[in-house]
Amino acid sequence: MYKVMIVDDEPSVKRSLKTIIEKETSSFEVSAFAENGQEALDLISESLPDVVITDIRMPVMDGLRLAEEVVSRGIQTEMIIISGYSDFSYAKQALRHGVSDYLLKPLDVDEVLRALSLTQKKLGNERKNIIERSEWIAMCKVEAETMAKNLWVLNMAAVWEQLEGIHERLQTYRANSVRLKEKFLHLFYLLQAEIVGLSGNRIQLKTLTEHQWNGQAEQLKRHFELVLQCAMEEIRLIRNWSSHKNMLESLKQINQNFANESFSMMNAVELAGMSPTYFSKSFKEEVGVSYTQYIAKLRMDKAIELLCDPKNKVYEVAYAVGYNEYAHFAKVFKKYFKFSPTDYRHSLEGRRG
Repeated sequence: MYKVMIVDDEPSVKRSLKTIIEKETSSFEVSAFAENGQEALDLISESLPDVVITDIRMPVMDGLRLAEEVVSRGIQTEMIIISGYSDFSYAKQALRHGVSDYLLKPLDVDEVLRALSLTQKKLGNERKNIIERSEWIAMCKVEAETMAKNLWVLNMAAVWEQLEGIHERLQTYRANSVRLKEKFLHLFYLLQAEIVGLSGNRIQLKTLTEHQWNGQAEQLKRHFELVLQCAMEEIRLIRNWSSHKNMLESLKQINQNFANESFSMMNAVELAGMSPTYFSKSFKEEVGVSYTQYIAKLRMDKAIELLCDPKNKVYEVAYAVGYNEYAHFAKVFKKYFKFSPTDYRHSLEGRRG
């Protein structure tokens, strides 16, 4: 069932919408009501609605401002606005702020059902994509661990066999070039992290150009083979090199304290005994990504782990991995995984249910 929040200061409108949703649909349920946009914002993180149906004209915060706030805070929910004819220009403006659809007063049952039907299809496609993406990321994590170990012992026969298996699996997705690129990039970054760990932070995978990352599955496979060949050569060269002990100690502390809000880059700088500028340069050379990107990866990996436990509330996960503001956490999570924390939680609930 998809959860619906109704936001309107008119009791009759709320009653009408609730009746239509409960009597005329089987896929939606009303989970919350709000009198205005501000109250809705306060409730959204708690009720996690899939759909928000809101009037435009309300006291305190109107529906248009609510739509803007939802987008700016990275909240993942479909929005349908209710407008009087005199507010139609506002309705068009709201559509530019990510609103899915609009309904005109007085409410027409068929129009409400039409809007909900279109929204249901959109939500269904989004959940399907989220489930597919989360399953692919989980698979890539396992594949990256195995591939890195084979690379480290220079067992290229096993690496090529594994890459061929991944390539064959990709054929079943029938994805376009953009989605193929996304899937290979997931594997690339996870493999990068594994190689960094095994090599004592001395190796980073060869970065492909934007042009090389584009193309069909066969082209991407060939380019990925180039990445692996270069990694193998680097492994041969540095296997016996001594590690940078200070940086390793700093990394050890970073890995232990990434979720501690009081632990900053300056703490890591002091542990490494370097200037901030030199530390930043050396860190990227050692690890392959910037300090900020590395911290984000540690936090996002831990967030995924915690979100898998239904006992952990989404906003609690944000605090547990080092973010004191849920909106910032949700924004970073969405940028990193291409789906929001709440969408990921919903996809897990869908698979369990």
